[in-house]
Amino acid sequence: MSDSRSSLSSRVPIIFKKELREIFRDKRTRMSVIVGPLIITPLMFAVIGKGVQGQMEQVNSEKTTVAVISSASTAGIETELKKTNQFVITKVQSEREVTQLIKDRKVSVGLKIDPEIETHDAMEQPIEITAIVDKGEQSSQIGMGKLFEYFQKEGADKAKRRLQLRGVNPEVITPYKMSEQSIPGGGGRAMLFLVQMLPYILIMASFSGAIYAAFDQVAGEKERGTLETLLVSPASRRDIVLGKFGAVVSVCIISSILSIIGLVIPFKSGLQAFDWIAKGGLTLDPMAMVVVVIVLVPLSVLFAGVLLTLSTFAKNQKEAQTYLGTLFPIVIMPAMFSMFMGAKVALTVALIPVLNASLIIKQALNGNYNWAFIGLAFVASVVYAGIALSFATRMFQNEKVLIKT
Repeated sequence: MSDSRSSLSSRVPIIFKKELREIFRDKRTRMSVIVGPLIITPLMFAVIGKGVQGQMEQVNSEKTTVAVISSASTAGIETELKKTNQFVITKVQSEREVTQLIKDRKVSVGLKIDPEIETHDAMEQPIEITAIVDKGEQSSQIGMGKLFEYFQKEGADKAKRRLQLRGVNPEVITPYKMSEQSIPGGGGRAMLFLVQMLPYILIMASFSGAIYAAFDQVAGEKERGTLETLLVSPASRRDIVLGKFGAVVSVCIISSILSIIGLVIPFKSGLQAFDWIAKGGLTLDPMAMVVVVIVLVPLSVLFAGVLLTLSTFAKNQKEAQTYLGTLFPIVIMPAMFSMFMGAKVALTVALIPVLNASLIIKQALNGNYNWAFIGLAFVASVVYAGIALSFATRMFQNEKVLIKT
């Protein structure tokens, strides 16, 4: 009896090795698990860096088109705006014209200036200036920022001149002088961007890396007519599903680890294309990597269980891909939602699958380790992974589902 059980259990690793070999023979799997993380991900970061740098240079060098509701009294301001070499002025007669020009993308922003400029200036009263913008358009928002900065500086200079004419020290209107000082090793805008994006990238790599593997394991074998041959072999259903499940989990974990390696490349390569990451202040310390792996392992098991269940339920790979369309948003949304959440969240959030992993990775990249949150999330993920494995095993025992055509 003991020998029989030993023989039976020994079939699991045999099936596991067989399935793993079959999985990596598939070019799609090799592309998504190996080529994607190690080549495409670093290239993506290089392209992002180049694009962001180019965009910033363009914003700084490009002149902002401004439509000014013009009158004789606004001529002075129009002339001063032109002198900065930052603005291109278009004169219009009404607010309606400004709105239409912004809608047509012919100008970025409009200016409505108080016509009683000279009177208010002589009485040293504020001159009302309204910026007309499209809040949903990037160039309009950038133009608004440039104008706001210009008028703030000009207003401060004019106030100082007025005080000097009265023999008053201009510093009396500046009770506080606030400056910015970055902490040693602190991050910049690049760090903020990376901390938001990396959890999403890692989780999607773990999930998408195993899709082809899982779908080929059962749905693909149904389609090719090879599943029946495996079912009549000496291996039990339990051995078969555990072997297949182990293979899919391995692909998930390999995909996750290679994704981490692919992310380390931009940080450690020293190539100029990745300078923006180094300047951003984000580092990948060993503890962060350990935490990321701890989080991704049970998540990989969960993904493997869900994908294998989907593959078992489907008649063929095409049907499995259709079901995937419903599953994808369930995975993507929590990962994306983590981008808009801060490091400090309620402990109960650790019970939400995918979102908990995203937040832990985000916290680790920031050097914040909430061990209570990490522990609860790990336990919850292990429980969910166990449920997924149990469900996949039961599904595999269902003859109607397994043999359906």
